[in-house]
Amino acid sequence: MTEPAVIFVNDGMFAITGGSVYSVESADWSNALAAPMDHGAFILTGIHTGLVNVQTLITSTPPPADTAGWEEVVEVSVHADEVDLALHYFQGEGPDEPPALSNQGPGWYRMRVHARGRDLLRDGVSEEPVEDYLLTAWPQQPTTAATLRTSQRIDQSLRDIKQA
Repeated sequence: MTEPAVIFVNDGMFAITGGSVYSVESADWSNALAAPMDHGAFILTGIHTGLVNVQTLITSTPPPADTAGWEEVVEVSVHADEVDLALHYFQGEGPDEPPALSNQGPGWYRMRVHARGRDLLRDGVSEEPVEDYLLTAWPQQPTTAATLRTSQRIDQSLRDIKQA
């Protein structure tokens, strides 16, 4: 597991991608935490602007699903093309060389996203990190998104989809 990185969030999200080009129109926003795209994913934060803590864990097989101490946990399938998937922040602070989450090269990966603190400063600004994220990735063929630990925010998003 990597040491926690403090990254800057703008517009309520950060990305897991191979660079600064993303396919926003391909994003699946349905679970309100991780929005997979054609390549990579957006991670939706509670704050609008500011700093969050992010750790990554890269494995070759799915680790046990540990939700203890986390408020929200979802899994999504993400695709890596010829460029490694890595933590991408839009501006400001972040690691100089974030670790690649696609350590087995191009192809499909499963990403488990753990989050806590997203309701502390909802849509606010935070100069100190109040949210924590753990991103775990391993090679796996695509499958349906799964919610392992839910919150009111995720539940509402899923209800909205069913009503649409």
